[in-house]
Amino acid sequence: MANFSTHLKASTVVSATLSSVLLSMAEINGFGALGLFIVGALAGLLPDLDSDKSRSLNSLFSVFAILVAGTLILNYEFNSVTETWLVGLLVYVTFMYLIKPIFEHFTVHRATLHSISAVLMFSLLTFHGSILFGASLHTALLTSFFVFTGALTHLILDECYSVDIDNKELKASFGTAMKLLDLRYPITSLSQVAVSAGCIYFAMPYLADITSLVLGWSDKLQALSFFPDLENLSWPKLLS
Repeated sequence: MANFSTHLKASTVVSATLSSVLLSMAEINGFGALGLFIVGALAGLLPDLDSDKSRSLNSLFSVFAILVAGTLILNYEFNSVTETWLVGLLVYVTFMYLIKPIFEHFTVHRATLHSISAVLMFSLLTFHGSILFGASLHTALLTSFFVFTGALTHLILDECYSVDIDNKELKASFGTAMKLLDLRYPITSLSQVAVSAGCIYFAMPYLADITSLVLGWSDKLQALSFFPDLENLSWPKLLS
């Protein structure tokens, strides 16, 4: 399977591509593109939250703790600097000393988190979490999409690394990442499905607006020019 650095590079490239397309569609501004780019790049690390390597796990949870703390600090007004510091510290301690030990105890690497159901769950939870933090439906849907794409990139890359091209054979790890469910752990897998189903149910009131947004993006994407009009370039005029 691919290592930490390779996963981060791959999700960074995919996230940068998607955010640049949205920026070209005038669907987001520069600051929004940067935010979505960061979310998508970090989402490429989500399936490795069940990593058996303590160093990788510490790095992952530190990054996500800082991201969540930063989101809270940027979206809520606090009365003092001390209060801001305490909130950031509380989030970090919660992630590192409460949530991380739970993951270490109950998860197995390349198990239920390396599945399509987990990727879907992450993206749906992101959608509702964004709404909860006061984001618009437009922002919540885009953020959810970037999380889904980033995490899915991780699974696809792991499967690509399971193919030995030189010897023209499949490694033993083939099929352990890109799977719908992990039937070896039925309770955890069913829990993921239940969480996703619950998220879909509570998202039903937004269905009409989501459909409208997606159709609008589809129209803009079809009208988008991917190649420049060589006869009407603006930048040569600036140089002359």
